[in-house]
Amino acid sequence: AEIAVVMTYLQLCAEDYHWWWRSFFVSGGAAVYVFLYSVFYYATKLEIDDSVSTLLYFGYTFIMVFVFWILTGTAGFSATYWFCRKIYSSVKIE
Repeated sequence: AEIAVVMTYLQLCAEDYHWWWRSFFVSGGAAVYVFLYSVFYYATKLEIDDSVSTLLYFGYTFIMVFVFWILTGTAGFSATYWFCRKIYSSVKIE
C-alpha cells in the first residue's frame, strides 16, 4: 500500500489526476511475483509428470494469485484514497 501512495503522490505532482486504477494495479503487482515464484517452484522443486496434476496446480495457483491481487489492490486503493482525502482536506481555498 505504501508504494501505491508514493506512486500516486508522484502522479499528482505531475498533475495527472487519474490515479484510481493505477493505485489498484500498482499495489496488486505483488501478485505477479507470487505467480512467478510458483512457476519457479513448479519447475525446480515439484516432480509432477501428469498433465491433470499440472493443470490443477496452475489452476489453483491462478485462483490464489487472483485473490491475492484483489486483496492487495484493495488495500493499496484504500490507503491511497485515504491519503488523497487527507491531502485535499488540508488545502485551504481562499
